[in-house]
Amino acid sequence: MALTVTVTGATGFIATELVKQLLEKGYDVRGTVRSLKKEEKVAHLKALDAALPGNLTLHEADLLEEGSFDEVVKGADYVFHTASPFFMGDSPDAQKDLVDPAVKGTTTVLRSVAKSKGSVKRVVLTSSVAAIMKMKKGPLKGKVFTDQDWNDENTVSDGPYMYSKTEAEKAARALAEKEGFEIATIHPAFVMGPVIAARADATSIVTMKGFIEHGEYSFFPWHCDVRDIARAHILAAEVPLATGRYIVAQPPVPTSYLSKVLSERFPQFKFPAGKEDDSSETSYDTSKVEKELGLRMHPLKETYVDMATTLIQRGIAKPVAKLLPRPAGSVGLECPTKELG
Repeated sequence: MALTVTVTGATGFIATELVKQLLEKGYDVRGTVRSLKKEEKVAHLKALDAALPGNLTLHEADLLEEGSFDEVVKGADYVFHTASPFFMGDSPDAQKDLVDPAVKGTTTVLRSVAKSKGSVKRVVLTSSVAAIMKMKKGPLKGKVFTDQDWNDENTVSDGPYMYSKTEAEKAARALAEKEGFEIATIHPAFVMGPVIAARADATSIVTMKGFIEHGEYSFFPWHCDVRDIARAHILAAEVPLATGRYIVAQPPVPTSYLSKVLSERFPQFKFPAGKEDDSSETSYDTSKVEKELGLRMHPLKETYVDMATTLIQRGIAKPVAKLLPRPAGSVGLECPTKELG
């Protein structure tokens, strides 16, 4: 008999890949969305359901409405709580836009879990290295952040996104301890990798699109693959002794490396040169997720190429073509139109 799982915020970048992998494994997946009225926002999930072995049902639920998740959680074996806002720009009301959906949304979902803790074996929460990384104080152990580090330096007015991730995790752990159910948290760095939906509003997608199109972009130096994040979630649910915090991140690289990788794969396009000196001296210890969960991560080169390929194929990003001289005897310049493989 197939296991039943709940995935909150199912249309998100990470959540979509998670739903895909769960369906590939034959799970019965209940995905929550804010609204089912806009078909274009859920069409890619329905396509996954039609193509893969598992079964997907979509349900409306509101993170700020108490009891909204009661029915979709009831009887589930595992609950994956991925729904939380992510943007790094300014907000006129960070408490309302970031902190409340993250913290109150998490407690709303977990209070529903508490009502069904007889069936729910474990909750896996999508957190972030933002709940670990301390930009001012630095890691506890020299230059390497570990799962023992907590970001205790941000506030709602100074780094509200980082603050929201820390407070949401604290609230989740406190509630799980009080109610007596298991919880594990996944802490990704800046998430990259192939896209499934045609939507272009996720922060990671907007950032890579900006790079490909020579527009505005601002990368953190620590990246990871969305496929690895989804896999880490599933392993954190399935591995019997999984507990605590799991960091998923690759060593930091400068944007010049991203430019080099994409230029080699797509010689017909021109990419920004990037910078050589924008990588950080600090890194993350991922030994726990590798040893306890057995996660093996995609090489960053593969992550970048697969993300760029899917963005270009779907028409989300439009790269700048190189202008090459025509053969001898011809006039003018030509633009190569090599198709993506």
